[in-house]
Amino acid sequence: MSTGEKNLLILSHTYNSFIKDQVEIIAKDFKKVYVLVRYQPVAELSKYIPLSYVKSRAKYSKKYSIDLSNLPGNVEVIPVPLWYLPFKSLYYSVGKQHASVVLNIIKKKKIKFDLIHAHFGWSAGYAGMKVKEMYRKPLIITAHGYDVYDLPFRNEKFNKTLKKVYTSADKVITVSDKNRQYLTKLGVKNVSVLPNGYSKELFYHKDQKLCREELGLPINKKVIFTIGNLEKVKGYEYLIDALDIVKKKYPDILLLHIGGGPLESQLKQKNIDLGLENEYKLLGKKFNYDVVITEIGGTVGDIESLPYIESVRQLKWELGPTNSLFIHLTLVPYLAASGELKTKPTQHSVKVLLENGIHVLCEKPMET
Repeated sequence: MSTGEKNLLILSHTYNSFIKDQVEIIAKDFKKVYVLVRYQPVAELSKYIPLSYVKSRAKYSKKYSIDLSNLPGNVEVIPVPLWYLPFKSLYYSVGKQHASVVLNIIKKKKIKFDLIHAHFGWSAGYAGMKVKEMYRKPLIITAHGYDVYDLPFRNEKFNKTLKKVYTSADKVITVSDKNRQYLTKLGVKNVSVLPNGYSKELFYHKDQKLCREELGLPINKKVIFTIGNLEKVKGYEYLIDALDIVKKKYPDILLLHIGGGPLESQLKQKNIDLGLENEYKLLGKKFNYDVVITEIGGTVGDIESLPYIESVRQLKWELGPTNSLFIHLTLVPYLAASGELKTKPTQHSVKVLLENGIHVLCEKPMET
């Protein structure tokens, strides 16, 4: 049987960014790909409770965990709800719950598969181990980071269980030699290192000046670019401290960061405290879309719309004129008695927009 005739079962904590990209690249080599993605229903409360800790859990909700855009026809994404409170002391119990829910979904939906691939040793890897025990199918675990250098060494329970999870796999893949060293400490031998790759369709050489013009970046500044989740283990707070020192010698420096995470609000505040707003830009998370269309409702000049007008004014300043566009939808009433179009409402709204820093231009005469 060729690979193209087989079904793949993927257990994951998210279906966006790097896992989504990887799955959709390999999907063409399988007949069917089932992706079971865990999420926290408790995280949905972040919509209604305006507390910083609760809002930080939003990234574990279904909306943020699963991106179904451009989904290949042979890929089916199935949400896996896990009910637990987000405390470290309770995280060990998630493994059994994850395995139980996954097994129930497989049985209920009568999913047929030939290979299991679990992303992260805990809790997807634990669930994968239990699926392997039940269905006698080969298991691959990709160990990404915290499930290698952190969880196994928190306490004896995690150490013992994760050692069992990794050694149960037919193959363990990890993304760096450093991670492999941690896995070796656990007694895991069947490990291959596959660094996270990139798409040549997205990343390729291009003239620097042309790139900066297209991205709205200053031509005469030293630009540093970094990407990653804003987690404590990454040490981005030290990067800001270093930038504060470097800018004294190189005032023409600009640091751009793509990525979100629990430290985002904290780092933004530190950025403000050190006066680095012009040197360090937190651009947020990059999703799998190219254009965002946002409507500001209401009437130009009304007080309730002013914060939104100011927000888009600042956004255009940050993104640059080649990466943002204002479209003004305006009222031009027609008077049947005189057969005229009256532009007075438009004149007024354009005047107010100009006063608020929003520049609009009509390049063609209005047709009657």
